[in-house]
Amino acid sequence: MPLSQINQKIILVLFLVFVISALYILSANKEKYSDTFLGNDNSSITNVHPGDSIQQAINNTSPCGTVTVYPGLYKENLVVNRPLIIISNPGETNNTIVQAADPEEDVFNVTADNVTISGFNIKGTTSKAGIYCSGSGGNITGNKLSYNNYGVYLNDSNRSILENNEVNNNSVGIYLRNSSNNQLKSNKISCVGIFVGLDNNATGIYLEDSDNNKLMSSTISKLWDGVNLTDSSNNELNNNSILQNYLINSNNNKVLNNTIEKLGYSYSVVLANSQNNTLQGNTASPNTEIKVFYSFDSKNNTFEGERYTVNEQGSRCVYRER
Repeated sequence: MPLSQINQKIILVLFLVFVISALYILSANKEKYSDTFLGNDNSSITNVHPGDSIQQAINNTSPCGTVTVYPGLYKENLVVNRPLIIISNPGETNNTIVQAADPEEDVFNVTADNVTISGFNIKGTTSKAGIYCSGSGGNITGNKLSYNNYGVYLNDSNRSILENNEVNNNSVGIYLRNSSNNQLKSNKISCVGIFVGLDNNATGIYLEDSDNNKLMSSTISKLWDGVNLTDSSNNELNNNSILQNYLINSNNNKVLNNTIEKLGYSYSVVLANSQNNTLQGNTASPNTEIKVFYSFDSKNNTFEGERYTVNEQGSRCVYRER
């Protein structure tokens, strides 16, 4: 056989080997890293199944795309650095579990604006947050967050919505730091006696240096502290069922129409160096009365009720709401 024909056959065999290898690699990657395709608006849609990597799906999905995660256990620490919608298959919150692979890191670390995280069971970080968000305009909805140090931690995060989340057995349920104009609505925050953290306390919602936030229609129960505002002003707490509240160096806040339950403390609301706050329309749970304790440096606050006592060296007094 002429040499030229032999060379042609060798080239043909090598070409076929190359094609078969390429098809095998593409098939393997598709199986490992999920299915990615274009939606009607040309944004990426990626489906993630058990055994796939959610992080790889996030990396492979174009900005403003959607990552849909099917039920299963995913042990990962995720970084979200682009605007995405990350959702569980509808109705599968309890069964779509994202657990920290490294318990010393956040489960979700969101650095981008306009990120949606919805429908996950998020747990297992002993010192960080189930969802840590430093981006703005986010939507954290319909998640279950448990056995983390922080359930949700917003840091320099503005105009975000936290709604219909179930947050339990965390040291702090929801923590806002330097975060403003956020809405916290219809969340359920609780602890049943077991929580993560070194300190023997647990707080439902903690705002620090955070202004103009709205906390509405949420339930906080079975915790040491309900809502703590420190250096936080112009916030509104409305129509919640909550435990004790602390306002420290916090001004112009409104505590309205809440049901306040007392759990092992003498006072329902404590004000320290806090001015021009309004407490009106609040009611007590059964067998509880609302007592507002404030220090001498808390002035021009508006209460419904009567002065209860003036004592403790004349520096503090207590109001009892009707």
